[in-house]
This record gives sequence, C-alpha cells and structure tokens, in this order.
Amino acid sequence: MSIHRSATCTIDLAALQHNFQQVKQLAPESRIMPVIKANAYGHGMLEVARALTDADGFAVAQLVEAIELREGGIELPISVFQGFQNVLGLSQVIEYELRPAISQIWQIDLLEQSRTDQSIDAWLKINTGMGRLGVRLDEVDTAWQRLASLDLIRQLGLMTHFANADDVHHVSNQQQVECFRELAERYDAETSISNSAGIISALYPQQDWVRPGIMLYGASPLLHKTARQLNLQPVMTLQAELIAINQCRRGQHVGYGYQWECPEDMPVGIVNIGYADGYPRHAENGTPVIVNQQLTRLIGRVSMDSIAVDLRGIQASCGDCVELWGQQLPVDEVANKSSSISYELLCNAGIALA
Repeated sequence: MSIHRSATCTIDLAALQHNFQQVKQLAPESRIMPVIKANAYGHGMLEVARALTDADGFAVAQLVEAIELREGGIELPISVFQGFQNVLGLSQVIEYELRPAISQIWQIDLLEQSRTDQSIDAWLKINTGMGRLGVRLDEVDTAWQRLASLDLIRQLGLMTHFANADDVHHVSNQQQVECFRELAERYDAETSISNSAGIISALYPQQDWVRPGIMLYGASPLLHKTARQLNLQPVMTLQAELIAINQCRRGQHVGYGYQWECPEDMPVGIVNIGYADGYPRHAENGTPVIVNQQLTRLIGRVSMDSIAVDLRGIQASCGDCVELWGQQLPVDEVANKSSSISYELLCNAGIALA
C-alpha cells in the first residue's frame, strides 16, 4: 500500500488468514465468499483476495470492483451485490463471468432481452425485511419462474440480507430466517444469507454460501461482544508520530473551539494524524490512544492533520510511535468513542492512506 501522508496503515495478512479460519470453523458445511467491497473495507481488495487462497469465491458491491478483480487475475466466482444497471453492465457481467444479484424486476427484463449464447450464474435477492435491495415477497414466484426459464441462467441461487444480526436476540432475525427458509424449500435453491454476525450467531447454519465481511478484518460484528472474545485478530494498524510536546499551563485551552481546558500544568502531545488521514473527526475527548506502548487519551478537537493527547504520566519523546488502533488498541473502542462503527473507520483510513 503506497502512503502519501505521514500516517501509516499496516495490513497483517497473517491475521486476515487467522480470521478466515474462524469462519471455516463456524460454518464448516458452507462455501465461503469473503466480502471485499469498498477496497476490502480499506485493506486493499486485490491484496486481500490474493491472500485468501482457501476462499471459494468473493463478493463485492459494484461491477467495477468485480472487473478490477478479474483484471487482477482473480479467477474464483465473484458475486456482485448490486448486479448490473444497464445493457452495458449486463454485457460486462457476461464477458467477465460474474454472478450478479438480481434485486429489481427491470434487471430480469434486461436478461430476457439478451441474445448471447453464453450463460452465467445469478442470485435472486429477496427483501425479507432489510428494505434495501431485493424483490418484494409478492414478486418472488414470478421473478424466480422468469429467471429459471432463461437459457442464459446456468445456476440460480436465493439470497437475502439480515437487518439486525448484530443484535442476536432481535425479533426480526427469526422472522427473516423463517421467511427465507420457506422460500429456499419451495424452490430447492442454493442459498446465502449470513453476514459476519449471522455466521457467528449461527442464525441460519444450513446455507450453501456464507458472506463474512467485518470479522475477516478483525472487528466485532456483534453489539455486546469484543473481537478478542470472538478470537478475531486486528488486520489494520493505524500509526502516526508524536511530533511535539507542549508544556501547558492550568486553564490553557487546546485545539479548535476551546473544547479542552487543562485542569493543571501538564504536557500535551501533538500527533501528525487527523481527519484527512481517516481518523474520525468526531472522536470524543477521552478516546483511547497508545503512545510509545502506553495507553493515554485524546484531548481537544480533531484537526485535519493533527490531534492532541494527554501525556500526564506517559514516558514519551518526539518521534515516538502512536497507535490509533490496531494490534494494541481495538478499532471498535475508537469507533465507540466516535459515534461511529469500525466499518467506517477502516474504510476511511484505507481511502485516505491508499
């Protein structure tokens, strides 16, 4: 990964492979398509795909991502959650031998109008409660029959997505499972429903394909479980450098908006990372930070290129390494103090530092 700013993103592929093995243990009877959309959640899509040699396929959101994988030499099945958007997109699905998710009736119209002699695998994506992409329940029978009748479709599977799998006991989980199971039995279809949270909670253990995302990257998909408790290892470590130590007086303010006032004479460190590097701008005072392998906290408002940290009781010198999340500090803890989620933090850092 090339770096254009002073902060650095380090990707631990051994940790990625460890997390993949956790998926295999949790879903031993299912094939695994790692979700590597959004540049593998900021971790480098091609690098992640090449590292996961035991994967049975991959999943992305957009057609352009799938084409990049194919042109990068990835030959395994690739599912495209958004499918195709027009005739050109359909032609690219066929050319690159991709597996689109069909979630709109007009996509079936385009398939029926195609005059190719080639064939593809596809998913019929059902809206069982997510309310995002997926055909309505009253459209499923007609959609399935139309797709199954096409010579263009070689293998047709059934797919849906959990809306609340991060909350294991949410009532909608079982409602979605029961709806999906009834449809899968009706059509005797190849199935895929579980994201990371669904895999860990075994919400639908008998499916053909599972779709792990955030758990592969070492963050927890569950509301009340940490990554460590789930035996997941962090893959991304975000680091920067301590570039200044200021001896501040009691009552002195630190940063924009005077959100922090020194309660006593104290050392304040300045770290060369900010929201331009993917660090969350809305991180609160008290967000944990590791300076020279010692736990301290953020003080004051996050700037574009820097943050301030409390150095009371910390042995530190200019040039010391500062970890914002990673091997010593779970990204979930930073996300919790930033009114965000680990997904967003990882994606933003990956985009900023790629």
